Amino acid sequence: YNPGDSAFFYNAKALSLYEETEDRAGMGRACYGLSYVYSFRGDVPSSEQYANRALRCFEEAGDNRGIINTLNVLSYHARQRQDLEAAKGFLERAVATAREVRDTLPLADATNSLGNLYKEMALFSQAIDSYFEALELWEAKSDTAGMSIAYGSIGLAYFYQKDYERALEFCRKHLLLSEKSKDLWEVSKICNTIAQVHNATGASDSALVYLRKSLLLNRQMNYPTGEASSCYNIASTLLYMSQPDSAHWYMQQAMDLVTGTGTPVPPEYYVTLANIEQSLGRYTPAMANATRAYSLGKEKGLPLTVSDASLLLSDLYFRTGRKDRAYEYLREHMLLRDSISNDDFLKQVTLMELQYNYDKKQKAAEYEMMQERLISENKIRQQRTLLTSLGVLFALAALFAMLYLRHTRLRSKYTQIDLEQRLLRAQMNPHFIFNSLCAIQDLIMADKPQKANAFLTRIARLMRNILENSREEYVSLDNEVETLRLYLEVQQLRFENGFEYKIEIDQQIDPENISIPPMLAQPCVENSIEHGLLPGGESGRINVSYSLRNGLIMLEVTDNGIGRQKAAEISPSVKKQSVSTKLTEKRLEHFRKILKEKQISYEITDLYEGGTATGTKVVMMLPYRKAFA
Repeated sequence: YNPGDSAFFYNAKALSLYEETEDRAGMGRACYGLSYVYSFRGDVPSSEQYANRALRCFEEAGDNRGIINTLNVLSYHARQRQDLEAAKGFLERAVATAREVRDTLPLADATNSLGNLYKEMALFSQAIDSYFEALELWEAKSDTAGMSIAYGSIGLAYFYQKDYERALEFCRKHLLLSEKSKDLWEVSKICNTIAQVHNATGASDSALVYLRKSLLLNRQMNYPTGEASSCYNIASTLLYMSQPDSAHWYMQQAMDLVTGTGTPVPPEYYVTLANIEQSLGRYTPAMANATRAYSLGKEKGLPLTVSDASLLLSDLYFRTGRKDRAYEYLREHMLLRDSISNDDFLKQVTLMELQYNYDKKQKAAEYEMMQERLISENKIRQQRTLLTSLGVLFALAALFAMLYLRHTRLRSKYTQIDLEQRLLRAQMNPHFIFNSLCAIQDLIMADKPQKANAFLTRIARLMRNILENSREEYVSLDNEVETLRLYLEVQQLRFENGFEYKIEIDQQIDPENISIPPMLAQPCVENSIEHGLLPGGESGRINVSYSLRNGLIMLEVTDNGIGRQKAAEISPSVKKQSVSTKLTEKRLEHFRKILKEKQISYEITDLYEGGTATGTKVVMMLPYRKAFA
């Protein structure tokens, strides 16, 4: 843009005409346009002045879309002067306004901008949530320009999790759409991002190609702030390529361009300049620039910048013989690095991508249904009289109250059942614990410390697994089998006669991907050992198997014990149904109700051969979940 260009001329003329007619909405649009003109000229104070005036005009006119768009512009200016809290306030207000008036496209713009701000504040989890929400909104409206922006944001997210292949995939999607629409602004930005990815993979030559393309585009748009950013990125790349002299020239260009716009120099510019000065052996100016970056980072609340500056200052003080100061800054860098760990961010990227693909069609359908319902409600309000409307509202309120009360009762009932199950699952058989501890004591008294230690290790791991699993409604089959195996090993150590066991998993089942309700096999195995195998006096055998049947997991527990009838003759208490068996049946009944799956079942069968009892077989049909679809 030049002083006499068409954009400035027509926006200024429009503003004059709107002022004569006192058209507030028109004045807001003209001021909004002038704000953009001044921004591209590099006159930031004038740009912000017109943006604030546009906001006042839109508020007086009740133009919500204008308010939302102007708040987005004001947040950009706040970010440029490193006032991140003010920027966050503008964007949160924009998002709230867009949600209130159900204006999808401005909502997507503001949500994506909020994600960018969260990224700058090192709030990575919130950032990735915002990016995927924005993409979903733009796709619902088939807005290719918005989708292009979202692709770029997601590509940058993958870059931060060091998944460079996926980062390039999304960035190239962004570049393709931006070039088709001839959006020089977006092309310039995504070229910078692609260059970052190439730098991370060591392809610095490719990075320079994209950075120089970005620099030319910013000059073509006469956008000094963009030129400064491109020069800064080129300087960083040249420094990485061990060309500090060229890097220093581009860094000075970046500093001069930023200073010329009247905005504060970003703290990270001082960090890079200090690194360049250090490479050239100029420790005094390097120390000054690193200290400046450190102070600005502290002042603006920028943990990433403070971390980088601390590491650089540590190295500089070490090189100049100040090892005490070097240690202080190194310690601060390590503390900051730990505090901004992005483990949660990496998990959220993966989970959100999976959830996004799964919910994509469903969300679009829900959005269409919402729109249809709103149209229908508007027609009803126009056609019905006040009395009819009140009657309908009364009927709806009564129906809602009835459904709400019913839902509350059911929720309370199932919550109580769930709490009871968690409590019972967390309780181990006290006799089992007591007998195990006695067995450990006997081994110690018998001077068998190694066997006692093995016994103690297994029972400790078993108790830990049971306590951890008691907090979960579903656990991985791999985890459940490990817990069951520990239980069987502890039982083997307790009894001298011993027994053999075998746990089989169908080849169609991936135990790490399949999750089932925990602690359902253990009561059956306990009954087999206590009442089936041990009274027989001989070495017994227990087989446990998991297989897929009709969309459920079939659990089979088989033993070659004396059978239920003979066990009841030896111990009359066996005739009564055990607490563990009742609890197992109650839990399966709970799953059968909430999942509405009639095939979930529990069955005990006595095994006979030639009229003689040869053992017992328990078959359970269990629900399961997949960790990944």
